Amino acid sequence: MTHALSRPDLYRLLWDLPKGGDLHNHHEYSIPMAFWLDGGIKRGYLVRAGKGCGGILQWTVLRDDSVKKLEPCAQRDFIAMRSLSGARRQAWLAAMTMSTRESGKADSKDVFFERIVPRLGDLERDPELIADALVLAQTQLRDEHALYLETQADPRSFAGLTEDQGAQVLRNRLGKADSDATGVSVRMQVSTVRFLKGAEADLRDGFDFVSRNSDLWKGLNLVGREDNDAGTPSRFTALFREMTARYPQVQISLHAGESAARDSHVVESIGLGATRIGHGINAALDPAAMDLLRTGRYLVEICLLSNRALGYVPDLRLHPFPVYLRQGVPVSLNTDDRGTLGSNLTDEYFLAVSLFDLSWSEVVRIGRSSLEYSFAEPKLKAKMLSRYDENIRAFEKKYSSPDWRPALAAVRLPGGHAIPRF
Repeated sequence: MTHALSRPDLYRLLWDLPKGGDLHNHHEYSIPMAFWLDGGIKRGYLVRAGKGCGGILQWTVLRDDSVKKLEPCAQRDFIAMRSLSGARRQAWLAAMTMSTRESGKADSKDVFFERIVPRLGDLERDPELIADALVLAQTQLRDEHALYLETQADPRSFAGLTEDQGAQVLRNRLGKADSDATGVSVRMQVSTVRFLKGAEADLRDGFDFVSRNSDLWKGLNLVGREDNDAGTPSRFTALFREMTARYPQVQISLHAGESAARDSHVVESIGLGATRIGHGINAALDPAAMDLLRTGRYLVEICLLSNRALGYVPDLRLHPFPVYLRQGVPVSLNTDDRGTLGSNLTDEYFLAVSLFDLSWSEVVRIGRSSLEYSFAEPKLKAKMLSRYDENIRAFEKKYSSPDWRPALAAVRLPGGHAIPRF
């Protein structure tokens, strides 16, 4: 579908494209980092501006009571976020994003997991900020003509609140008019860092939390680097067997196969009960995994830009995504960490169409699969699929008419966003 269009026109067309859902994203890192900077300033947070003692990264954000628990030499490095100069604000933003220089390098995953992720600190435990960020996430997807957000937003560690009180804060925020006006439905997952010592206890708690709050929370996930052997799927076999028997309504989407090296993690994750696989890059190297995926019972959540930025697939032309798509494996396109990557959902579609010459039927199938394999309850899923089909029909009518070029020229893109290169 790319032959008659310039790159800017193709991007404009894909911006206007009706999309289904974003199924794979980490909520805190899917929001522009300027949101967290402004929120930290308004809510009186402190930031480590120096590089002194204490083992805490420069630019980490903490509340005043957290800073007071640190050793004195570390406390001296923290200043009020509102006192950051213009240059220092830009330095904080730079420290929270993957630069072009860092992306795709051998150590880029270290930059992301070991330097960027810890710096949000207490901002991740602020219920009001997390709640407002959900509506911003809805707005981002509304602007790209998507219908559904399924994000990993976990209120179990909100400062000063019980788990269910934290859930209620998010529930209340999503019940307000500005959230409803976006037209983007939200369902959520909780997540457990797979390699931590207490991962089993956290997973047990996650199953129970989702069961108690099943109106909005539908599933759970294992996150964290798969190259840490302490977090292999086989570690959790007995626990998932027990939990899925006790909580059959809790759905499972697991990060697996986020690696360029062959392993059995995708097969093992399906064995744990996962119906969706996050990334699944190396499944193409495992015949047993491909046999399972080709049954059509499992969807692979594809995140092209993330895979390139973190160095798992530096050359996207070699990504297994088109192999999966064209061998009957259900796939969706997702943003993963758009706030740190400076990307969006349209970028994912643009790269997929440009690199792999997707047909129109393939593009439509990807969007529809993202809704069909979502964890949304049946009534909501049926409603979204109906809306998606209507939106696709309207799009086809709009761009099959003789005057489609003026319609395309009228599409407004976000200011300052660069079309991704490949």
